[in-house]
Amino acid sequence: MKMNKKTMRLAIVSAAAVFVLVMGIWIGTLVGKNVKLNKELSQKQDELAGWQEENAALDALVDEENETALMEEYARKAGYVYPDERVYIQGS
Repeated sequence: MKMNKKTMRLAIVSAAAVFVLVMGIWIGTLVGKNVKLNKELSQKQDELAGWQEENAALDALVDEENETALMEEYARKAGYVYPDERVYIQGS
């Protein structure tokens, strides 16, 4: 069966329209996923920034405690004691 030019043109236009529609839906889905992933990324970056702030605060606290303990150790070696502290020295 032969197709006339008008029928052939209609078939090509219909196929192109279906292709464009399918591609539009596919691209729309990809864009939607991209928007969702960007939103999740932004939330995770905010969460990371919060954890980094907390980590920095904890690091400062640890450094401060270590510094205090180190200063106390040096002071004890130099013979210093806290007021009202009784120091017992073991003899060997």
